Amino acid sequence: MTKSGSGRVVSRIMTTIRFVLAAVFVFYGGVKLLGGQYNYGDWVMDKDTVDGTSLVWAFYGYSPVYGRLTGLFELIPALLLLSRRTATLGALALFAVSLNITLMDFAFDYPMVKYFAITYTVLAAVLVLDDRERLLAVFWRRDGIRAAEPDSLR
Repeated sequence: MTKSGSGRVVSRIMTTIRFVLAAVFVFYGGVKLLGGQYNYGDWVMDKDTVDGTSLVWAFYGYSPVYGRLTGLFELIPALLLLSRRTATLGALALFAVSLNITLMDFAFDYPMVKYFAITYTVLAAVLVLDDRERLLAVFWRRDGIRAAEPDSLR
């Protein structure tokens, strides 16, 4: 089955969104895996002398294991977005991760980055919605997984 002109445009847009999100979250996940972003090590602070961002980064950095696990939670779904076969799973996982980041960024009033976070969450939601037929086939319809495969994978 061939796609119409508008179908090809939508497909290209979805592919672009997948690769942009993959690049962003491979970067952020990699930074965390390499020990960046969070405040690791010895520090002394209290909420009267430290802003919310520094306090949260210190909290997450209190456990280097947890800090690096958050990097994996960003990196693995981003890598799943790179393959069309695993893109739906990657989009679902990345939507959950980015929604958590967005909620944290707005709750702690991170300047400017909260708007990037909400953009990434919306883009992940667009990918999930674009694959809604596959998801419905797998989770709610009797015809199941075989019907959820795109024509190119059959």
